[in-house]
Amino acid sequence: MNHSGVAIKTVITGILVNASLAAIKITTGLLGHSYALVADGIESINDVLSSLVVFVGIKVAARPPDENHPYGHGKAEQLAALFSALSLLTAGGVIAWQSVENIIQRHSAPAWFTLPVLVVVVVAKELMSRFALAKSMETSSTSLEGDAWHHRSDAITSGAALIGICVALIGGPGYEKADDIAALIGCLVIAYNGFTLLRKAVHENMDGTPPQELCDEARTIAASVEGVAFIEKLRMKKSGLGYYMDIHVQVERSLSVEEGHRIGHDVQARLLQSGRQITDVVVHIEPYSGSASPAI
Repeated sequence: MNHSGVAIKTVITGILVNASLAAIKITTGLLGHSYALVADGIESINDVLSSLVVFVGIKVAARPPDENHPYGHGKAEQLAALFSALSLLTAGGVIAWQSVENIIQRHSAPAWFTLPVLVVVVVAKELMSRFALAKSMETSSTSLEGDAWHHRSDAITSGAALIGICVALIGGPGYEKADDIAALIGCLVIAYNGFTLLRKAVHENMDGTPPQELCDEARTIAASVEGVAFIEKLRMKKSGLGYYMDIHVQVERSLSVEEGHRIGHDVQARLLQSGRQITDVVVHIEPYSGSASPAI
């Protein structure tokens, strides 16, 4: 299965998990008087909506180039990542507002049967988060990474609610608001993750430079092609699940145009077949100036 297919399958799995858990958490929260659990369920609904946007973004990004989009539709994936980051921050804000409101207004202590439900939720969402994070690294999908952090934020707020409810049940009268305070603390973690993901999404939408290790690997791969004397310049940007590259390759000035053209094609082929998710390579051939050490 290609990277796009892996990412889509992962998102669909997340949607099914979130929808099921949202129904369980809201129902249990209402019956058990746990407003933190109800808020947690609302966040799961938000996660479903966010995952749907990620799903559409990855599907659109996988479309081939056409007359109106000669560079393909890859930016749809970066836009989905941006939406995912913003929705994560929004969810954290909504939960924080609800928690403060519930702290101000007195309410009944949560029921004991909310505890086993929260344990199941925490375990399920953390496992889902790790699964999605692994797949995001496998596919280089920023939007899928955002989806994974949505799962983890859910696990965090559920864990906070679990601690808060335990305090409320053990402490008795006067500790009814412990689950709301715990949910409010969990929002700080969600906010941190949201801003981290937002910064990465904005960076990619602005065609920011990919990780330096990837640029160094690409330079080394190109320099290993026979006939390459020096790599003068290399630029990369991410679009969708792959990278677009412009590279300036110097060859001996005594070579014919045809020979230089062949070396350029070899560089392009080597990079595209490197397994580094490089989608397209534009090679510019120049005469070797002799002012720099030859490529190794």
